[in-house]
Amino acid sequence: MKSLIKFLVLNNTKIINFITIKLFKIGLIPEDYKGKAKSLYFKEKFNTEFSKSKLKYDDKGFYYLNPMPSTNFLNEYYKKTYWQSRNDLNYPVKSRDIDHFKMISNFYTDFNSSKKKILNFGSGHGGVSYLFHAANHSVFNYDFRPTNKKPFAERWKNIETLGNLNLKFDLIYGSHSLEHVNNLENTFELFKNVSHEKTIYFFEVPNCLNINKIYPPHTYYFTREFFVKKFINIDFCKTFLGSKEMSEDQGDVIRFHSRSNTNSL
Repeated sequence: MKSLIKFLVLNNTKIINFITIKLFKIGLIPEDYKGKAKSLYFKEKFNTEFSKSKLKYDDKGFYYLNPMPSTNFLNEYYKKTYWQSRNDLNYPVKSRDIDHFKMISNFYTDFNSSKKKILNFGSGHGGVSYLFHAANHSVFNYDFRPTNKKPFAERWKNIETLGNLNLKFDLIYGSHSLEHVNNLENTFELFKNVSHEKTIYFFEVPNCLNINKIYPPHTYYFTREFFVKKFINIDFCKTFLGSKEMSEDQGDVIRFHSRSNTNSL
């Protein structure tokens, strides 16, 4: 009995989710909980498809899913489960966003001296867009669904594609978004088309130096080596644990920024 209680305590979320999915399948979920139950059902279904892929290493410094999920599959995943499972969308600014804003402002000391065009690639909950807007910059949010929190919705531009975009960004910013794309080479080609010779790139991604399993819906898994090889010059590339900079590669995320052109993949 003691072992059973311990199992239930340690696995309560998995057990609850399992029961919820079963009840959803037979139509016994109360109306108020159908949205969450539906999200869990599709998450289980999609994760089964993710598990059919394998991690493959590229000597440019990253792992990727092989085979790579299609654009349509990923769009369905985000539409039917990802956004419904996010519990942070009502908290527009996190401590991480503030850290990023400070890093950019402190390193590139002239950045806030004039109005800049900023691409928030994978804008999600909004995050740093609020801070850049407050600093009087022109912000463009790119994501699967628009960041439309009032009263800011009319103060930035939501875009759904980077193709045929007739402007050049002064900052291309991506926080936990690069690991979600399904074609890394094409993504950086799009970045190149909307950048100029002094564009700043800033990325934070999970540190996947010793990765050995798939974490849906992540499609790419990066090491610091990727950024070192990808960019001609490096201004900053370290790992962090929370807000603490770590020595070597001991942190759980990589923070990178550079005012530099990129090399080809």
